[in-house]
Amino acid sequence: MNSKWAILLALCVLFAIYTIDRALLGLLAIPIQNETGMSNVRFGMLSSAIFWTYALVAPFAGLAGDRFDRARLIGLAAIAWSLMAFLAGFAGGFWSLLLLASFAVVVPQTLYSPTASAFIASIHKETRTVAMSCHQAAFYTGWFVSGAAVAGVVALFGTWRAAFFSFGVLGMLAGIVFLIMARKNMGNADAALPVAKPALRDSMLAFWGCRSALLAGIGYVAVVFVSCGYCAWGPKFIADKFSISASEAGTGVMFWHYAASFASILVAGFATDRLVGRYPRFRLVLAIAAFVLAIPFLLLFAFGTTLAASFAGAALLGSMLGVLGANQFTNLFDVIPSAYRSGAIGFLNIVAGLVGSLSPMMLGALSQRHGQRGFEFGFAFAAAVLVVPIISFLISYFVTFNKDRVVD
Repeated sequence: MNSKWAILLALCVLFAIYTIDRALLGLLAIPIQNETGMSNVRFGMLSSAIFWTYALVAPFAGLAGDRFDRARLIGLAAIAWSLMAFLAGFAGGFWSLLLLASFAVVVPQTLYSPTASAFIASIHKETRTVAMSCHQAAFYTGWFVSGAAVAGVVALFGTWRAAFFSFGVLGMLAGIVFLIMARKNMGNADAALPVAKPALRDSMLAFWGCRSALLAGIGYVAVVFVSCGYCAWGPKFIADKFSISASEAGTGVMFWHYAASFASILVAGFATDRLVGRYPRFRLVLAIAAFVLAIPFLLLFAFGTTLAASFAGAALLGSMLGVLGANQFTNLFDVIPSAYRSGAIGFLNIVAGLVGSLSPMMLGALSQRHGQRGFEFGFAFAAAVLVVPIISFLISYFVTFNKDRVVD
C-alpha cells in the first residue's frame, strides 16, 4: 500500500477510537446517573465541560501542530487520551468524572484533530478532499458503531466502567502501532511539517484576518453545536420518549445517524474533488443546500411521533452533516495557506468549543424543567441555529471567497 494511504488508514483507526471515547458519556448516561444519582443538569455539565476544555486548549494544540513533528504528536496524544479514558473507569462520581472524562481525556484529544487534518492536507494534494472525507468518515464510523460496541461491552461485563477500560486499552495499542507505522513509512523526517515555523502573529492573522475563513468557521461552529446536543442527550431522549432500553436507544440513535453520515461524506468527498477544480465555489453551494435540508430533518428527529420517524430524522440529519463534514476543513483550507492550517483549526476550535458546550447544558436544563418537551424545544432551537451558517455561506459565495481563495 502506498505510504500516504497506509498512514491515512492508521489515522482513520485512531479517529474512530477517539470518537468512541468521546461518545462514552452520552451512551452511558443512564447507568452512570442510576449509580451516582446525578441530575440531568449536573450530567449535562460533564458534557459541556468537554467543550470548555477543548476551547481552552485548542489554540495551543493548533499552534503545536504547525511547529512540531506532527506524526509524533498524533501518536503520543492517542496514547495519552486512551490512558486517561482507562483511568476514568475508576471514577466514583461527578468530580472524578469531570477531572478524567471531561478534562484529562480531552486535553490530548484536542491535539489530534488540527494536527491530523493539517498532516493529511500536506501529504495528499490532488486527493485532498477524498483523503479528508475518508478521515472524517472514520469519525462517523466511530459514532455509528459506538452504541452497539459500548452496549456489547457493558452487557458482557455488567458495568459501565468496562467500556472505559476496554476502549482505553484499545486506543493505547492503536497509538503505539501508529507511531511504528509513521516511522517506517516516513522515516525520521515529518514530510507534513512546514519548513519554517510561522510567527504567532502571522498564524493569528491568517485566520482572524480572513473574512472567508471566519464565515466558513460559522458553519463548523453551528455543526458542533447541533452535534454536541445530539450526542449528549439523543440516546436518553429517545429511550425516555419511546420507553425503550438505554442500549437499544443508544444503538439506534448512533447507528442510523452516523451510518448515513458515513455514506454521504464519502459520496460528497469524491464529488467535490471532481467538481471543485472547475467550479471553486462548489463547496459553498453544497454546504448551503445541506444546511437548508438539515433543519427539517432535525425537527423530524425531535418531534417524530413514532420511533421509526425519529430514527428516520436521525438518519436524514446525519446524511446532511456528512455532506458538511466532507468539506468542513477543506472550506477553510481553500482560503488558508498550508503553513497556518493547524493553527487556524485550533483558533476555530476555541469558538466551537465554547459555543458547542452550551448545547448539552441547554438541553439538560430544559429537560430538567419541562421533561420530554424540554428536549424537543432544545432540539428545535438547535435547528433554528442552522439558519446562521446559511447566511454566512451566502455572504462568502457572493462577496468574499474569490478574493480570499488560495491555491495550495
